[in-house]
Amino acid sequence: MPVIDFVARRAVQMVLSLWAALTLVFVTITVLPGDPVRGLFPDRPPPPELYAALTAQYHLDEPLPTQYVLWLGDVLTGDLGRGFPVDARGDPGGGPLVMDLVAATLPVSAVILVGALLVQTLVGVVAGVLSVGRPRAGAGVYATALLLVGTPVIVAAAALRLVVGWQWEWLPMTGASGEPDTYVLPVLALAALSTGYVALITRAELVETLRAPYVQAARGRGLRDRRVVAVHALRPSLTSVVTFLAANVGQLVVGLTVVEGIFGMPGLGGALIGAIADRDRALLLGLVAVVMAVVIVANAVADVLVAALDPRIRLTAAR
Repeated sequence: MPVIDFVARRAVQMVLSLWAALTLVFVTITVLPGDPVRGLFPDRPPPPELYAALTAQYHLDEPLPTQYVLWLGDVLTGDLGRGFPVDARGDPGGGPLVMDLVAATLPVSAVILVGALLVQTLVGVVAGVLSVGRPRAGAGVYATALLLVGTPVIVAAAALRLVVGWQWEWLPMTGASGEPDTYVLPVLALAALSTGYVALITRAELVETLRAPYVQAARGRGLRDRRVVAVHALRPSLTSVVTFLAANVGQLVVGLTVVEGIFGMPGLGGALIGAIADRDRALLLGLVAVVMAVVIVANAVADVLVAALDPRIRLTAAR
């Protein structure tokens, strides 16, 4: 199966998956009980004129299918709408633009997320490779990886903040300043658990691949172990690693919310928590749509990378 055909097929699947995810998000959030406009007035009924204006602005007076079509059309044009007004008793058009909030928070979250992916990939793969064929190193890597796998993100973040940030005073404990060093602890906390998984997967796949006949043939030609591992065994072993990284993006986004909360990072996770706390349905819809799009696109890119590493994936897809 040619690479272009495979990429085109995955692009179509990505678009369909994104449409299905956006539909599920819209239905799930909009069918929640309660009137989101009346929720802005917890102590007294809203004035009729203001209630009518807010209801019309967010198309809440329309049937659910009409709301869905209008919202999806706006999303396709890049318009995620406005959140509910901060002061519902004021101007009904005063809610924050969702795209402005995304533009302000997404770079912070992207730095933490990409940094965590790089750390867990580089450290995990290197640790897994170094552990193969070295009993002592292998035992140490295995024990450390199990420790990381068994440590929840919230525990890793709290421990790093307490020890490295407070007791040792090596790095800032919060990200309020926005300086580069404020990202170090959040990245390490988010990457810790997945680094253990990557190390274990790399180690297990390398051990299995080194038993393959073609690898044994390479050794029979007198090639050094380093070359055998780097050239013949590592590339097919990385297929499972890339697959895991793609499937783990959604979990990383969940962990990102926890990490940003502990370290006070002004990212997308904090904005999501704020939208839930404020019961801002419009803002929550836009933010969740962005998160779902990021996860689905990341999985599609990972599929292409896996196919590039292992042509058998393309043949399986063609069948």
